[in-house]
Amino acid sequence: MDIELKQRIAERIIQSDDDFLLNEIKSLVGLSDNDFWNDLPAQVKSAINEAKDQLDRGDGIPHDDVMTEMKSRFIGR
Repeated sequence: MDIELKQRIAERIIQSDDDFLLNEIKSLVGLSDNDFWNDLPAQVKSAINEAKDQLDRGDGIPHDDVMTEMKSRFIGR
């Protein structure tokens, strides 16, 4: 990426008053203090925790098995 483009981006950021945009950029470049987990709905957190519990019990399907099945279903047509 050239320096001119970087300068134009930096200038737009400096001139912006859009809090949403600034927070998105902050998150994108890894400066966010906020953990995305706190922003997830309770239903999503619950589903993730249940999936983790299933994997801990050995109830999951190995990634390679899923990929093989998906390839045979959708790529092997």
